[in-house]
Amino acid sequence: MLLRVYGELVYNKRPIAELKRYADSAKAIALKLPNRDNIRKFYFRLGVIHHGKGEFAEALEIYKEGIALVAREGDKNLQAGFYMSMSDIYNKITDYTNAIDVSEKAIKLFSEINDQSGQASIYNNLSSTYIQLKDFTTAYKYATKALPMFEADGLQSRGVGSIKLVIANILLNADEVSLQKIGNAGKNRYLRVIKLMKESIPIAELEKDLGLKSEMLIAKATSFEKLNQLSDATRVYEMAVAVALEGPDLNILAGTYATVGRFFHRQQNNRKGINYLHLALAMATQSGLLEVERETAESLSNYYEHQKQMDSAFYYYKRFSNVENQIFNKEKENEFTRKKLKLDFSIKEKEYAVEQEKVNQQLAEKKLEISFKNKLAWLMGILTIVVITAAWFFYKSKKKTQELNATIEAQRQSLSELVQVKDQIFSILTHDMRSPVNSLISFVYLLENDEIDKDQLAQYAKELGNTLRGTSALMENLLNWAGTQLQGFETSIENVSVKTIVEDVVTSFSATLKQKNIQFNNSISENDWVLADKNLLALVIRNLISNALKFSYTGKAIWLRVENNETEVMVCIVDEGMGMSAEAMEQINKTTINTMTSTYGTNKEKGTGLGLMLCKSFLSMMSGKLSAKSNQPQGCIMAIHFPKINC
Repeated sequence: MLLRVYGELVYNKRPIAELKRYADSAKAIALKLPNRDNIRKFYFRLGVIHHGKGEFAEALEIYKEGIALVAREGDKNLQAGFYMSMSDIYNKITDYTNAIDVSEKAIKLFSEINDQSGQASIYNNLSSTYIQLKDFTTAYKYATKALPMFEADGLQSRGVGSIKLVIANILLNADEVSLQKIGNAGKNRYLRVIKLMKESIPIAELEKDLGLKSEMLIAKATSFEKLNQLSDATRVYEMAVAVALEGPDLNILAGTYATVGRFFHRQQNNRKGINYLHLALAMATQSGLLEVERETAESLSNYYEHQKQMDSAFYYYKRFSNVENQIFNKEKENEFTRKKLKLDFSIKEKEYAVEQEKVNQQLAEKKLEISFKNKLAWLMGILTIVVITAAWFFYKSKKKTQELNATIEAQRQSLSELVQVKDQIFSILTHDMRSPVNSLISFVYLLENDEIDKDQLAQYAKELGNTLRGTSALMENLLNWAGTQLQGFETSIENVSVKTIVEDVVTSFSATLKQKNIQFNNSISENDWVLADKNLLALVIRNLISNALKFSYTGKAIWLRVENNETEVMVCIVDEGMGMSAEAMEQINKTTINTMTSTYGTNKEKGTGLGLMLCKSFLSMMSGKLSAKSNQPQGCIMAIHFPKINC
């Protein structure tokens, strides 16, 4: 149970010290239990949590500790499982040297315990490695070798679905020369991929593996796109995103966002495409997925260049170039691995017995060398001191490098956020500020040239007043929102009296209430409290009351009340106004935070299009949310939800 709590807290980004208490407690209990399987499986499950979250460095360290433990206790099956999980991580971070090293160790262990399914899983991982290295014929050889081994466990086993997905990726990415060798050239490869995925998707659904299903849908959609069946491709791409969002694997979600984003970009649907690409880039950067980060940064740079936003285009091009250099350098470092991967593993497996004999012979030779090594002991002592000294200097140098990299990463992240906020602010200013300013200029021109009579003056002044009040609200919301984005805004969560905040806010609307003859009914009591930031809550309530007034008819009423249930406290603003469409309510009730489409009020009051986005954004910072529903027979109910305070 402690380990399960730990897993939940990891995904909620709780402090390290708090996480460590749960993990250490779970480990201490597992060590006391007589069944040693508990402590061995503890390391495996703990590693899987970080593995699935994309925290690869943490997962690798946990897997290594687990290997040391199970090796001492002789559990070859779990030791091979650790190595297999590590090979998947090394493939994701393009460290093919270590990927092949742990794969070889896993193959040897699975061979010793005669685990055909385990060997097939390693062949699966090796196929993925060869795909990354563009050696598609070898990748296809290992994939087809693994398929019958998986089918021996059942035609509907997860392994069968997984290896068919690998074969599909080989067919989608292979060059024509490789496809000729495989025997699936031309459009036949896409038809075969669609067939393979139709067979495999039910397996993923049976296993309830959402990550695997999402990757299968991506392969299927890619084939539809290549066959120019764009409606089918769009439908399946969207389905892949929905499935990946439901699954726990953030790495698969990042890759899905990137692939689908590039598709929509190619189809000139830039709004969807760029949104997906931004999400993919953020997740790829966090998880160290270099290939996804490189391709996404390049796509974003091309988009902004086409839009003539050269600052943003140059920024993303620099990110693309930096990641490209990292991958290139890594490829140079792993040149040895490329040569090593040319070895045929089927031959190497037969040579393990010969290699063991060589090891025994080497041990015998080492025994003969012991007397000579004793004479060199004094020299080894000196060498040890030299090595320790060099290691100390290396450690200090590495530590300084890590600190410098952390500083650079913080600056890079800050710059990325600034670019995104700048783009959003300029977009709002461009669309919503130009019209009222032009209207004001035209009005002044008419006054200066005495081209307006008294009746027209009153009419124009009223219309201009509505426009400028909307512009003032836009500026207030825009400045509040931008302040939270640019100034490192931090919330101050405390017990807050809802009644006090509402009374302060309502005072500022007295003129509007009188003008529209709106009756205001406040049934909130002194005992209604919530955990919130009082300033942010005041801004949220002010925006919602402003909207209620805007859409209320003259002579109607507005009610404020608090409702409680077992888990929530809800602050409700109820009006008898013009209400809203089902599409608008659905957009408000979504968990995502987006700008809303502005509509005119009952007296032609102009909205900002930013108020509800601000409300949702601020409420998410206070662990709250916003919902909307119809008020029968007329109007709308806007509800602010907060978790109930436990006394």
